[in-house]
Amino acid sequence: MDKFYYFGYASNLDTKTLEGRLRKKPVKISLGVLPHFGFRFNYPNPDGSARANIVPSPNESVYGIIFEISEEDRGYFLNSEPGYEFVKVPVFSKKGSIEAFTFISQNTQVGIFPTDTYWKTIYRGGKENGIPNTYLSQILNRAGKIESE
Repeated sequence: MDKFYYFGYASNLDTKTLEGRLRKKPVKISLGVLPHFGFRFNYPNPDGSARANIVPSPNESVYGIIFEISEEDRGYFLNSEPGYEFVKVPVFSKKGSIEAFTFISQNTQVGIFPTDTYWKTIYRGGKENGIPNTYLSQILNRAGKIESE
């Protein structure tokens, strides 16, 4: 059975959220770091709130988790993230560099913020998967929050 690597950096860090977007259970491979990209809440939702995105940024890195996902789930998974491109990026891990797919949107807007439910899902998934606290604090700051509620 064919599989692909996926780099999750936002709500898909939360195991229940990711599993709800797939028919087969994903396999967690490793903590990963995507260099030369920065995390933002700048993808506009129809309700006016923001969704997470990553943008090229030479002095930043994005933390996330590398998962192995069944190729059979690709179409189903892509439908769960409308408006994003599914692109292959080099992600660094303790296992070396891994080519993984991730979601990036060119449709961006400044001055928008995520819903509390959305950023809390990202924060919970980050804690669950061992994302560094200093990085999670940066996400809270970008969400317009000072500390987790």
